[in-house]
Amino acid sequence: MARSIEEVLKEVRIEEVKLEPAITVAGDTSLEEIYRLLEASPHGAIVVLEDTRIVGIFTERDVLYRTALEDLDPDTPIEELMTPDPTTIAVSERLAAAVRVMTERGYRHLPLVDGEDRYLGLLASRDVLGFIADHFPEAVLNLPPHLHQKMLTPEGG
Repeated sequence: MARSIEEVLKEVRIEEVKLEPAITVAGDTSLEEIYRLLEASPHGAIVVLEDTRIVGIFTERDVLYRTALEDLDPDTPIEELMTPDPTTIAVSERLAAAVRVMTERGYRHLPLVDGEDRYLGLLASRDVLGFIADHFPEAVLNLPPHLHQKMLTPEGG
């Protein structure tokens, strides 16, 4: 019998999900450099580290909410604009736990740590969606084009 998406998310550990490497910087990195790095980031987020410890995160949302209408010096260090001490999750946790945190708090990015709070990676909502699409292609490919749309007849011949 086939397992449901929920069952798989409750079984799979975050460390089993294929992740794109995330961009990390030091707190004194300039806003100008951050903009360049964000453009190249596969996540739309940059993790700010002090050694191996996460001290902050700066995302595309922060660009909109913290910098878009401000007259900021391009040399402004990112530590002045980042979200400090972001919520993290251990890579040994189940994927369902990460999805719950992301959903409940409205996060699209969740920094990953080991048992000693050292930075290991970044889980993005697109990583979760990619995992679901890879493991449940029929469920994803057969979705209607609009979220609440009800299909009256099967398509095809």
